[in-house]
Amino acid sequence: MMDKIFNIIDLRRILIVCTALCTLLGAEAYATEGEPDYAAEETEVTVLPPLFEYPVVPAEITDWKESSNWIIEHFWDNFDTKQKAVGQSQLNHAFKTFAVPMRFADSKVVYKAVDKLIDRVKKNPSLLLQLTMAAERNIYDPFTSEGMIDEIYLPFLKAVLAQKKLPEIRKARFRAQYESLHGCLVGDVMKNFDFTDTHGNNSHFVPTSVYTVIEFGDPDCSECRILKLRLETDSEIQRSVADGKMQIYFIIPDVDPDEGDSWQELVKDYPHSWVVGAASDLEEKMDLRVTPCLYVVGPDGKIISKNADIDTLKSIIRMPQ
Repeated sequence: MMDKIFNIIDLRRILIVCTALCTLLGAEAYATEGEPDYAAEETEVTVLPPLFEYPVVPAEITDWKESSNWIIEHFWDNFDTKQKAVGQSQLNHAFKTFAVPMRFADSKVVYKAVDKLIDRVKKNPSLLLQLTMAAERNIYDPFTSEGMIDEIYLPFLKAVLAQKKLPEIRKARFRAQYESLHGCLVGDVMKNFDFTDTHGNNSHFVPTSVYTVIEFGDPDCSECRILKLRLETDSEIQRSVADGKMQIYFIIPDVDPDEGDSWQELVKDYPHSWVVGAASDLEEKMDLRVTPCLYVVGPDGKIISKNADIDTLKSIIRMPQ
């Protein structure tokens, strides 16, 4: 994912700007906590200095990928990992700046830099926890991150869970994240799961020898309905279904068993060529942090994409099997 070229841009200038403006990026990164005074004509914001001096790419490095690799390798050089605790807002901003060149650097460089950073802080439980919280905010949380990079977030989760000095209550959230992410990364074999179909039969999902698209969603969710409509009205997708090259599932992942079969009324008009069903505990087993969540599974049973848009989905099914 990180090797994909988004646009040909002067990343070096972006990195320099990120560094130069590190103290000026507004209330979200550096404002002191507290409710704003909306009655006041002007709201005062306390701006804090960066946690450490961010590195600047040497002038002789002009290639954008080389610049990305250099900043990834050297970003944390000035970070004092012996501190017991640091300002979380400042650390969040540092990680946000670190995450920018991840999208353009070589994946091996990113993995190595992350492993090196974790190795430096793994014996410092408080700082490791803070760093994992910063990673969560910037590369995991769909509401606060500019791009989710699960492969990079997973090593932070493993390190936190392995830290014996951290109490279990502090690990609980991260353990749940690890359990949902584990086995749900692009390239993993899609997990099997149980569900109830619209006829009330107990069913079991197992990857087949064709492309499989699974929309995990809620019939009452407007975005889920839009995605469902696009899937059922796109001629290329429907032709693939009709030709037996693709199978589409719509699964409600969080139905309350006490509600009985009321969900079936909501999906009675869904396409008969789809497999439609519901389960009650999938959110605990699988990575479904966004709604709707769209998985694309290849003929080999491996996850090709998560949360792909329709155009990406169509480009996937055009690939030769």
